[in-house]
Amino acid sequence: MTGSVRSVLLLLLFAFSANSQAAGRHPNILVILADDLGYGSAGCYGADGKLLRTPGMDRLAREGRRFADANATSSVCSPTRYSVLTGRYCWRTSLKKGVLGVFSPLHVERERLTLATLAKRNGYRTAAVGKWHLGYGDGKGSLLFQTDYAAELSPGPLDLGFDYHFSVPANHGDITGVFIENRFVYGLRKGRIPKGMTIPGPDPDDENYQATYTATDLENKRAASRILDLDAPRRKNPRVMATLTDKAIRWIETQPEEKPFFLFLTPVAVHNPITPDRDLAEGSAAGLYGDWIHELDRSVERMLDALDRLDRSRNTLVIFTSDNGGVFKPYRESLQTEAYKAGLKINGPFRGGKHSVWEGGFRVPFLVRWPGHVPAGTVCSDMVSLSDILATLAAVLGHPLPRAAEVAEDSYNQLPAFLGKGIAPAREDMIVHSSDGVFAIRRGPWKWIEGVPAAGVKRGALKIRAAEHKPQLYNLVEDPAETRDVSADHPKVAAGLKALLGRYRRGGYSRELPPPMPPEVAAPIPPLPPLTGQVVLRESLTAASKAPWAAISGTWAAQDSGQWGTAVNAKRPATLRGPLPITDGTLQYELSFGRADRHSLRIHAAGEGNRSFRVTVWPTRLDIAKNPEKGETAPTFLARYALELKNKTWYTLRITFVGDTITTQCGGVTATAKHAIFAEPKERMFLQWYDGDGGLRSVVVTR
Repeated sequence: MTGSVRSVLLLLLFAFSANSQAAGRHPNILVILADDLGYGSAGCYGADGKLLRTPGMDRLAREGRRFADANATSSVCSPTRYSVLTGRYCWRTSLKKGVLGVFSPLHVERERLTLATLAKRNGYRTAAVGKWHLGYGDGKGSLLFQTDYAAELSPGPLDLGFDYHFSVPANHGDITGVFIENRFVYGLRKGRIPKGMTIPGPDPDDENYQATYTATDLENKRAASRILDLDAPRRKNPRVMATLTDKAIRWIETQPEEKPFFLFLTPVAVHNPITPDRDLAEGSAAGLYGDWIHELDRSVERMLDALDRLDRSRNTLVIFTSDNGGVFKPYRESLQTEAYKAGLKINGPFRGGKHSVWEGGFRVPFLVRWPGHVPAGTVCSDMVSLSDILATLAAVLGHPLPRAAEVAEDSYNQLPAFLGKGIAPAREDMIVHSSDGVFAIRRGPWKWIEGVPAAGVKRGALKIRAAEHKPQLYNLVEDPAETRDVSADHPKVAAGLKALLGRYRRGGYSRELPPPMPPEVAAPIPPLPPLTGQVVLRESLTAASKAPWAAISGTWAAQDSGQWGTAVNAKRPATLRGPLPITDGTLQYELSFGRADRHSLRIHAAGEGNRSFRVTVWPTRLDIAKNPEKGETAPTFLARYALELKNKTWYTLRITFVGDTITTQCGGVTATAKHAIFAEPKERMFLQWYDGDGGLRSVVVTR
């Protein structure tokens, strides 16, 4: 978009906003962010009415505007949720792949502008109800931090501008099995509760809750042993959607008419496990997955009906969308696969789905209704990113944003598209990012996929999504299903998009074009000082292992001036055993990642009891832990540090023991920990590669 067009557009928008404010017409705002709802899973987006019915979503399309090219920023949930709230791509943070864990600290920076703080600054009451999955608590930089659900969950959403919060903390079917209200587990009866405080909870006979939570309630049944032991009412999966919708409606009912509200409603549907309520089960020809979509749509209908009943529909801006595309893995038996076989095109005409870098992972329904402002029954084909919601709502409120380098770095104002003003599209390009950390950039008809997964992606994912892990170019106008890579036919287009992606990444923002910057060059890792002390062991590992060394498991072969081990499978590592005749001293060797998930150095103390500890090196982190002894069930983690290692590159790993202190150095990172076991005489070491292959060489031990 040219500078002159942008200037005219800004003048028009601020005139619109000023007029709205003068008339006292700040709208209520309801943003509904569904979970895993694919582009083709609603009637208004082409779903066959014989398979499922979505009258709530269809009503929004009929009374508002349907967007045909709306996109999640990531093909998984946590990163997109971060982008929606902040207007910033999540890959600019420490989360480079996948999603946050159940025990992750709050991922949104407290000083950052969010949808909620934007609304509060403009006189709104604010609430977040539904799936959260953005963490609780302050890790203070410690990678060992774990959220304590038996204590106050601060900082959290109330520190990001929300006045009220009621949530499923991570995922439907997660191991917490509880709801969160404001800063505590809802109905928590025992825990680290401030003296004199009673935590609100449901009535004892409330049928929406249950006393126990077991493997049958989990998304991952194998995680049953990890279900949190909390003395609190437990979620009942078929009633979670109804409970969240009830909470959202009751909150709206309590809001004064003279004050606008902003509600961020995030249903758990249609994420696994698929648990429609009993009255909806077996009502869809697409099976239980279709029923689950019906459950989501019923929530939408109830919200719209509540606005009608409270006479607030006319002055409420409603945005409905999804955090990523739908689950589409037809090679695997699932309820989604059953729906697909029944004829449901979960992600419409697009290739792939959740997790992938294909369009099916990003294209999502996007419906906007604002009576009297958004033209009813219309369709917009402008490219929209979910990161654009923040800048768009800022325009609605007449709230100028600072420069792109400061806030909302990747958020474009889509208000003209909402209003159907017929002005040039706000976006000329857009970045998307897969679960594996693969970048893609779109501009005009083109989509270029960089094809480089982030460090630490598991071997299984690399195998399943191998087709995504190479550079490729598609013309989405001619080939929306991404069936033909045309990079060989258009090398200049591919090169231009590659350069633009690099410029946006290095520049730190994309709402404006950053100035040219030099290519990214990794800073050299400073060499470690020379080893000191008496050398008591030296082994090059350039040839097959000989006594006292022994290959215990996996396959080992001489390669690249070292020994390369390949694990038997994901659970059985390639293991090389060697002596370690020191108490105080230093162990040093070089390692190189191939396809392995991690390298583990397990060291056994001398004497009886088989007592041991380990240093684990991942491409993205380094752990130090004492292994469990007899009667113990879990390791004791003593240190965890962030790390960034590249594949097929040799790195020095040095471990130094002085008394009860261990110091580990690798990749420019120094990690320390203390424990009595480190002061004991060492006897032997086991060098292991898990879930793939890796190399070892140049072992030296001094004392």
